[in-house]
Amino acid sequence: MRYDVCMASRLKFISAVLAILAFAGLSGCKPKTKKTTVVRVARNLSSPYGSEMDRRIVEFQLSNPRLPSGNPIVIQTVESDYHDLLQNHLSNADLVIMDALADADLNPTLQADMAHAVNICSAVKACPAEVPALIPSSGSPDRREAAQKFLDALQKQP
Repeated sequence: MRYDVCMASRLKFISAVLAILAFAGLSGCKPKTKKTTVVRVARNLSSPYGSEMDRRIVEFQLSNPRLPSGNPIVIQTVESDYHDLLQNHLSNADLVIMDALADADLNPTLQADMAHAVNICSAVKACPAEVPALIPSSGSPDRREAAQKFLDALQKQP
Protein backbone atom coordinates (compact mmCIF):
# COMPACT_ATOMS: atom_id res chain seq x y z
CA MET A 1 0.00 0.00 0.00
CA ARG A 2 2.80 2.39 0.82
CA TYR A 3 4.04 2.03 -2.76
CA ASP A 4 0.69 3.25 -4.18
CA VAL A 5 0.65 6.32 -1.95
CA CYS A 6 4.24 7.12 -2.88
CA MET A 7 3.48 6.74 -6.63
CA ALA A 8 0.37 8.92 -6.34
CA SER A 9 2.40 11.64 -4.62
CA ARG A 10 5.09 11.46 -7.29
CA LEU A 11 2.52 11.68 -10.11
CA LYS A 12 0.93 14.73 -8.50
CA PHE A 13 4.35 16.31 -8.05
CA ILE A 14 5.43 15.53 -11.62
CA SER A 15 2.11 16.80 -13.00
CA ALA A 16 2.48 20.03 -11.03
CA VAL A 17 6.07 20.53 -12.22
CA LEU A 18 5.10 19.85 -15.85
CA ALA A 19 2.18 22.28 -15.61
CA ILE A 20 4.48 24.99 -14.18
CA LEU A 21 7.09 24.38 -16.89
CA ALA A 22 4.46 24.45 -19.62
CA PHE A 23 2.98 27.68 -18.27
CA ALA A 24 6.41 29.28 -17.92
CA GLY A 25 7.41 28.19 -21.41
CA LEU A 26 4.24 29.40 -23.05
CA SER A 27 4.10 32.71 -21.23
CA GLY A 28 7.49 33.67 -22.65
CA CYS A 29 6.47 32.89 -26.21
CA LYS A 30 4.96 35.60 -28.29
CA PRO A 31 3.42 34.82 -31.65
CA LYS A 32 5.41 36.09 -34.60
CA THR A 33 3.71 39.07 -36.14
CA LYS A 34 3.67 38.98 -39.89
CA LYS A 35 4.61 42.15 -41.73
CA THR A 36 1.91 43.12 -44.21
CA THR A 37 3.11 43.69 -47.76
CA VAL A 38 1.16 46.50 -49.41
CA VAL A 39 0.90 46.48 -53.21
CA ARG A 40 0.19 49.98 -54.49
CA VAL A 41 -1.77 49.83 -57.75
CA ALA A 42 -1.79 52.78 -60.16
CA ARG A 43 -4.99 52.72 -62.20
CA ASN A 44 -7.73 54.93 -63.55
CA LEU A 45 -10.47 55.01 -60.92
CA SER A 46 -12.97 56.39 -63.44
CA SER A 47 -12.13 53.80 -66.07
CA PRO A 48 -15.07 52.04 -67.77
CA TYR A 49 -13.94 48.83 -66.10
CA GLY A 50 -13.10 50.45 -62.72
CA SER A 51 -15.95 48.77 -60.85
CA GLU A 52 -14.93 45.37 -62.24
CA MET A 53 -11.36 46.02 -61.06
CA ASP A 54 -12.72 46.91 -57.61
CA ARG A 55 -14.53 43.56 -57.57
CA ARG A 56 -11.35 41.71 -58.58
CA ILE A 57 -9.37 43.44 -55.82
CA VAL A 58 -11.96 42.44 -53.21
CA GLU A 59 -12.02 38.90 -54.59
CA PHE A 60 -8.22 38.71 -54.31
CA GLN A 61 -8.25 40.08 -50.75
CA LEU A 62 -10.92 37.57 -49.67
CA SER A 63 -8.62 34.75 -50.79
CA ASN A 64 -6.28 35.73 -47.93
CA PRO A 65 -3.21 36.15 -50.19
CA ARG A 66 0.21 35.63 -48.63
CA LEU A 67 3.83 35.60 -49.68
CA PRO A 68 5.78 32.35 -49.21
CA SER A 69 7.14 33.91 -45.99
CA GLY A 70 3.56 33.98 -44.66
CA ASN A 71 3.30 37.77 -44.80
CA PRO A 72 -0.18 38.90 -45.83
CA ILE A 73 -0.68 40.90 -49.04
CA VAL A 74 -2.93 43.98 -49.15
CA ILE A 75 -3.88 45.78 -52.37
CA GLN A 76 -4.07 49.57 -52.20
CA THR A 77 -5.07 51.84 -55.08
CA VAL A 78 -2.92 54.96 -55.54
CA GLU A 79 -5.36 57.87 -55.49
CA SER A 80 -4.51 60.58 -58.01
CA ASP A 81 -5.51 61.95 -61.39
CA TYR A 82 -4.81 59.10 -63.81
CA HIS A 83 -2.73 61.04 -66.35
CA ASP A 84 -0.79 62.91 -63.66
CA LEU A 85 -0.19 59.59 -61.92
CA LEU A 86 1.27 58.03 -65.06
CA GLN A 87 3.39 61.07 -65.86
CA ASN A 88 4.74 62.02 -62.44
CA HIS A 89 4.04 59.50 -59.68
CA LEU A 90 4.95 56.03 -60.88
CA SER A 91 7.53 55.75 -58.10
CA ASN A 92 4.50 55.30 -55.81
CA ALA A 93 3.25 52.25 -57.74
CA ASP A 94 4.09 48.55 -57.55
CA LEU A 95 1.66 47.64 -60.34
CA VAL A 96 0.38 49.81 -63.18
CA ILE A 97 -2.91 49.06 -64.94
CA MET A 98 -3.46 51.23 -67.99
CA ASP A 99 -6.62 51.96 -69.95
CA ALA A 100 -4.85 51.50 -73.29
CA LEU A 101 -1.43 50.82 -74.81
CA ALA A 102 -1.14 54.49 -75.81
CA ASP A 103 -1.09 55.50 -72.13
CA ALA A 104 2.49 54.19 -71.90
CA ASP A 105 3.54 57.15 -74.07
CA LEU A 106 2.97 59.42 -71.05
CA ASN A 107 6.08 58.14 -69.28
CA PRO A 108 9.47 56.93 -70.60
CA THR A 109 9.76 54.43 -67.72
CA LEU A 110 6.44 52.87 -68.73
CA GLN A 111 7.58 52.70 -72.35
CA ALA A 112 10.75 50.87 -71.28
CA ASP A 113 8.77 48.37 -69.16
CA MET A 114 6.06 47.67 -71.79
CA ALA A 115 7.94 44.58 -72.97
CA HIS A 116 6.83 42.97 -69.69
CA ALA A 117 3.20 44.13 -69.86
CA VAL A 118 0.40 41.58 -69.91
CA ASN A 119 -3.15 41.99 -71.18
CA ILE A 120 -5.75 41.59 -68.42
CA CYS A 121 -8.79 42.39 -70.55
CA SER A 122 -10.57 39.16 -69.60
CA ALA A 123 -10.08 39.93 -65.90
CA VAL A 124 -12.00 43.17 -66.16
CA LYS A 125 -14.45 42.02 -68.84
CA ALA A 126 -13.14 44.63 -71.28
CA CYS A 127 -12.22 42.33 -74.16
CA PRO A 128 -11.64 42.82 -77.07
CA ALA A 129 -9.97 45.99 -75.74
CA GLU A 130 -6.37 45.63 -74.63
CA VAL A 131 -5.84 46.43 -70.94
CA PRO A 132 -2.09 46.41 -70.29
CA ALA A 133 -0.77 45.81 -66.79
CA LEU A 134 2.84 45.73 -65.68
CA ILE A 135 5.10 45.70 -62.67
CA PRO A 136 7.62 48.57 -62.89
CA SER A 137 11.24 47.49 -62.76
CA SER A 138 11.86 49.39 -59.52
CA GLY A 139 10.59 48.37 -56.09
CA SER A 140 11.42 46.03 -53.24
CA PRO A 141 11.59 42.27 -53.88
CA ASP A 142 8.70 41.53 -51.48
CA ARG A 143 6.41 44.10 -53.08
CA ARG A 144 7.37 42.93 -56.58
CA GLU A 145 6.58 39.33 -55.58
CA ALA A 146 3.26 40.37 -54.04
CA ALA A 147 2.40 42.45 -57.13
CA GLN A 148 3.19 39.45 -59.33
CA LYS A 149 0.86 37.30 -57.25
CA PHE A 150 -1.95 39.83 -57.78
CA LEU A 151 -1.15 40.14 -61.49
CA ASP A 152 -1.25 36.34 -61.82
CA ALA A 153 -4.69 36.36 -60.19
CA LEU A 154 -5.86 39.05 -62.61
CA GLN A 155 -4.80 36.96 -65.62
CA LYS A 156 -7.18 34.18 -64.62
CA GLN A 157 -10.77 34.22 -65.78
CA PRO A 158 -13.13 35.67 -63.14
